Amino acid sequence: MTQLSGWKVLGPGRAGGELVLAVDFATTGRSDSAFTDLAPRLDPELAVWETRQPAGDGLPAEDYLALWDGEAAADGRRVRAVLGYCAGSVFAGELAARVAARQDEAPHLVLFEPEVPEPAGLYRDFAAMMNQFASVLTAEEVSAAQQEADAARTGDVDFGAYGDVLVRIFMERAGAAFAREELDTELLDEFVAVFRSYVSYLDAARRIDPAAAWRTATAVGSRTPSQGAALAGRNVGIDVDHCDMLRDERVAEAVNRILGSCVAS
Repeated sequence: MTQLSGWKVLGPGRAGGELVLAVDFATTGRSDSAFTDLAPRLDPELAVWETRQPAGDGLPAEDYLALWDGEAAADGRRVRAVLGYCAGSVFAGELAARVAARQDEAPHLVLFEPEVPEPAGLYRDFAAMMNQFASVLTAEEVSAAQQEADAARTGDVDFGAYGDVLVRIFMERAGAAFAREELDTELLDEFVAVFRSYVSYLDAARRIDPAAAWRTATAVGSRTPSQGAALAGRNVGIDVDHCDMLRDERVAEAVNRILGSCVAS
């Protein structure tokens, strides 16, 4: 198979089988479950690919979609389904529409807690990231960073500009702690680069109107479903915590039913 730059293969499937494309921004150390948890529970006949992000910050949504769709089209296999997690659901809807335009049958579109990125959600992710540095930062430093970030989240704040503010806060707070503890600053640079890439991914997703695509989708929700789920054509609720969705066996069973797969337990 051609070397993929926009996709990570989570499951090879059988030769000549169909593809499942999963859109998410998955990072090492994330507390939320991921498609790496769901993939082994899906029909082993299906190949499962998960998105990688294109290189560069501030890219338009088209750059993400062109990379992902181009490589999927070049592979040549029929796409059975497109999956999206949280903000990835915005990209997933557009990707599914592009796939539908080139094959005889539209793929299933399955969204997990779909949401359009907003500053409040970005703040939540930033606060969670700061908590992950509790072993390096003091509790007071973590709290101060979170308070500063929250204060910058005004009602009319531009999403991209707010992301830049959060990057600055993280670099200042974490940078001081890394210097104090004499830790490798290359690791800090890696974290900053990942967060910048995440902000760019969310900002690009905001440029897409997902409403029409989401009306064709099935949204799989936790016990606290997202607001975006109300825009889906169909909803399936599972009594599970949001962070555990993609590792829950009941969720996997629901997805296999949606995809028309029979998997032995």
